[in-house]
Amino acid sequence: MKTRSAGFTLMELMVTLALAAVILSIGAPSFGEFRRNNRLTSVGNEFLGAVQTARTEAIKRQTPVAVCPSADPTDAGATCTSGAFNGWIVFVDNDNDCERDAAEDVVRAGNTIDASLTAASTGDCASFGANGFLQNIAGKTTAGNTLFCDDRGTAVQAGTDQSAARGVEVSATGRSRVTRVMDEVTAAPWPACS
Repeated sequence: MKTRSAGFTLMELMVTLALAAVILSIGAPSFGEFRRNNRLTSVGNEFLGAVQTARTEAIKRQTPVAVCPSADPTDAGATCTSGAFNGWIVFVDNDNDCERDAAEDVVRAGNTIDASLTAASTGDCASFGANGFLQNIAGKTTAGNTLFCDDRGTAVQAGTDQSAARGVEVSATGRSRVTRVMDEVTAAPWPACS
């Protein structure tokens, strides 16, 4: 009497491996796009959280609180920098000048952003008054729009009508939001991706 052994034949194994290879070759490029989009979404949401924290703290403490770009946000003596930035700090701005002094407390510090991303803003600082509204500080340009990009810039993301970049907009009333709408992030007053 013959007994059949359980298992796969060599042919069945080869067909299964061929199918797995085809599926992986289709999915791998999509996974790369997914990671890039996730990285931009993460930094955009993190910055949005910092802006919302600044506004909330200004109302809660009844004193000006500001958000500004910083070259080294996690340093104990972190200060504001202008131009392109690696991260940001939220601080209690006692003298209301949009510059962090040693005596001013840091409320929140943004992690240094990934080196593959660039950030550009329309101003030096976003300062919130005790009423939660965005303030204009003499000698400083207000950072109402901040754009985060990777090597795709503001180009249309494949398969959508949305920009690959993520923008954080802060209105005069202090409300903030993240946007990917192409007509918004490519028009004035939005900064250009560097």
